[in-house]
Amino acid sequence: MDHWNQAQALHLAGKFDEAEVLYTMLLEQNHDNAGLMATLGSLYLQKGKPGLAIHFIESAIRKGLKQSDVFTNLGIAYKNSGQNELARSHFEASIKDDPTPEALTNYSGMFIESGESRKCASLCEQAIAGNPELATAHWNLAISLLGDGEWGRAWDEHEWGLKTHGMREDRIVLDVPPWDGTKGKTVLVYGEQGLGDEIMFASMLPDLLKTNNVVLECHRRLETLFKRSFPGMPIYGTREDAEVNWAGNHPIDYRLAIGSLGKFYRRSREAFPGTSYLQADALPKGSKFRVGISWVGGGAKQGRVVKRSIPLSLWKPILNVKDVEFVSLQYTNGKEELDVMDALGYDIRRMDEYVKAEDYYETAKLVASCDLVISVCTTVVHLAGALGVPCWVMTPRYPAWRYQNTGGMPWYRSVRLYRSPDVSMEGWIPVLDRVGYDLDQMLNSKERRVA
Repeated sequence: MDHWNQAQALHLAGKFDEAEVLYTMLLEQNHDNAGLMATLGSLYLQKGKPGLAIHFIESAIRKGLKQSDVFTNLGIAYKNSGQNELARSHFEASIKDDPTPEALTNYSGMFIESGESRKCASLCEQAIAGNPELATAHWNLAISLLGDGEWGRAWDEHEWGLKTHGMREDRIVLDVPPWDGTKGKTVLVYGEQGLGDEIMFASMLPDLLKTNNVVLECHRRLETLFKRSFPGMPIYGTREDAEVNWAGNHPIDYRLAIGSLGKFYRRSREAFPGTSYLQADALPKGSKFRVGISWVGGGAKQGRVVKRSIPLSLWKPILNVKDVEFVSLQYTNGKEELDVMDALGYDIRRMDEYVKAEDYYETAKLVASCDLVISVCTTVVHLAGALGVPCWVMTPRYPAWRYQNTGGMPWYRSVRLYRSPDVSMEGWIPVLDRVGYDLDQMLNSKERRVA
């Protein structure tokens, strides 16, 4: 096998480092080869190095390589580096002469969480018309529909996520069929996606338990919390393990990814009860009104983290409210920002032994002790909502689908959304002012009630 074929085989097998060595060697011998530059760029894109991807793909385009997939990869690279305007222009170039279903699908991703869900859905519909089996097109369509609250079709399209790489995981512990709604059986439900998603989707377990026995496989950090909340249900924190030793302990008839419960139980807005469903023993606290705060959002991509985060230095309208015990719920490294606020005279209590504990039940005990949680979009929002703790969420102008494009968050009655009016950092200013005002008004009301 020559070096080119060997490099491609390694690339397709996901052995990126080994493929990179061979591609680089070939490029040194063929420094003007545009196809090789584009291929190396795609490799760097898959390795999570968008800057290098941009360099090599743009070099290939300058050499005359102008196929649809090349522009698509360049668009993805710019998108992943947070340069959305450049990304959009290259996606548009990718569909100008050859609007393949794949190019249309990648372009549609620009309009997820950008306030143009109808545009996203339209592009996905075009892509699906050209290739009905294109899973990513169905997935992007699902996300746009979920954000608009078009629950019925959204959940049906959401199932395609099980066929897309990196979106949902169709984990098979036992060779049993997916659950189809049959009653009176034992169903293995397994967690998926992030901790927040797993907590959110767990709100549908009580529905399934009304008609079936359930065995739950969850993230190891959630095992204690779920065991406390669903007594009597067999629960195993092994969903990240390659092999398990408990599968033979139960007469399991069906299996189901936890997010797939939506297509059975949440097909309309009215189907969301919004009531609390998790339990935790609250930590003791003093007489002061305790407010837990979190200011840095989660996410696998840096651009998404920035979009969901508000520097703690901007929180003064909230932190200036008197007679409040503020407690940090920030699980990422917020020490530097907290040190700055300490120097400015703001007293924010640090309880890292609970916030950063591997067992999320420890975090739940702290959240349960809060009279109120004020947070950006992150896992603690789902934890507070699931526990029934009042939670005020400062959301970006165009949030993830879980927070809906308009209206409230249907998953939790105790959660209130404060939406930024603008995508810039300045858009947070009126939100922070409003939250600070509402907190002050609430504490000065006779009933001290969050509504």
